[in-house]
Amino acid sequence: MNKFLSLFALLLFTAYSFAEKGLVVTQKFTDTNSKASVTVTWYVTDAACKMKMEFTDDKVNSVSWFIPDYSGNQLLTYAEGEVPAGAVKNYYLIPVAGIKADHASNDYKIERTGETKTIGGMNCEKIVARSASSTTEMWVTKEFTASFYKASSFFANSVELSILNAQKITGVALESNTKDNSGKVLNSYSLVSANYMQLSSTDFKVPAPYKLAVVGKY
Repeated sequence: MNKFLSLFALLLFTAYSFAEKGLVVTQKFTDTNSKASVTVTWYVTDAACKMKMEFTDDKVNSVSWFIPDYSGNQLLTYAEGEVPAGAVKNYYLIPVAGIKADHASNDYKIERTGETKTIGGMNCEKIVARSASSTTEMWVTKEFTASFYKASSFFANSVELSILNAQKITGVALESNTKDNSGKVLNSYSLVSANYMQLSSTDFKVPAPYKLAVVGKY
């Protein structure tokens, strides 16, 4: 019995030792050109990340997941939901080379203001980035200093990640606001919640029921 308890304790310790302190951030995304409701949740550690996107408009109601595969230089993606009887739940691979941004990532003049405030119980620094056509203000965590910017190429349309990557700024943007030169808000991320969580490597894998889709068969 003692040997069993010792083995169980060892296994528990081993599993826990592979876990890493992570941050789970849920944000509401608002785009002035769209009536869709979009909520994103980021799961971030220093070594990995994944993103859940909940999208609803008058035609679509979907939940999609996106997981960067750093070693394979590709993005893994799959959608939640039921499939027809007998059908397989598939996930897909998108090569990073095929992910294009709709903005120029090297176009920003970035200012680390040194201004701080507490958002969601976390100390954040205000960072301002100006391009020829817009200004982005965002609040980035100071105490959670994961190298989240490494995911920039996998989420090329994230202005916030592009800005962080441009100067290799650690942390996660909890809130952001992008305006055009007239001062009109183009889009924004407002914080819903931010919580620390122990995350392991298994948290960044595609769930077991999903199978890799084969080109020409999906």
